[in-house]
Amino acid sequence: MHEIFVVSDCSENIIRILFVDFHKAFDLIDHNILFNKLLSSGVPEHVIAWSLDFLNDCKQVVKIGDFVSAMTTVAAGTPHGTVSGPHDFKVIINDLTFNITYTKYVDDNCSICISGCKRQYTSI
Repeated sequence: MHEIFVVSDCSENIIRILFVDFHKAFDLIDHNILFNKLLSSGVPEHVIAWSLDFLNDCKQVVKIGDFVSAMTTVAAGTPHGTVSGPHDFKVIINDLTFNITYTKYVDDNCSICISGCKRQYTSI
């Protein structure tokens, strides 16, 4: 926000902001990609095995009112509401980069492109 406020002082600047929300981000985590990224990050293999054991063969049901669906095995993703879910997704998108100013949140991305005079920061 600070950068946006500073550059908006110059009326010649054009500020473009792109907000991206990864739809079903936690549901689409591929366990093989997660394994490879954790391994290349230097996480010990026994920790990776323990983490992926938690994710593999997860079962889920849906309950609406008194109706309960049949149990199904989930082949990808990470359970919502877990401590590891945001971390797993962050590992997946950590190498996502742009050549412009950007901010990554857990399952969101905000990219900012400024063109014009780009007033520089001044210190007093």
